[in-house]
Amino acid sequence: MKLISGNTMKFSKNLHFLVEKDTKILEIPQFIITGKYHDENHTQRRMQQRAINLNMIRVALAYGKYQFHSHACTWTLLDKCLRNTMYERMIDRLRGLRIIALINEEEDFLSITTVYWDFKLAN
Repeated sequence: MKLISGNTMKFSKNLHFLVEKDTKILEIPQFIITGKYHDENHTQRRMQQRAINLNMIRVALAYGKYQFHSHACTWTLLDKCLRNTMYERMIDRLRGLRIIALINEEEDFLSITTVYWDFKLAN
């Protein structure tokens, strides 16, 4: 069993505190954690394996660089996305987070199909 370090726990608590008081988070679309057609638990498993939590996803949806690619929406957290925000001091922990989602037909919520870290991103 992997133990969570004190720094990770402190980071999660600090991030939760900031997300709770961030009004921009209220503007993000509703989302559900789904998966892929052949693996409905894919996203939850990847979140756990890659130490990505719901608050990180919320920050990525609110501040990440948005792109539409191959029938999917992506949000990627870059340094420039987080500069001059309340998350600026967390850039090193949030840099490279990428969210992949599909918009349902009625476009009233996002279906998040996977999450991962893109470590090749430049500042």
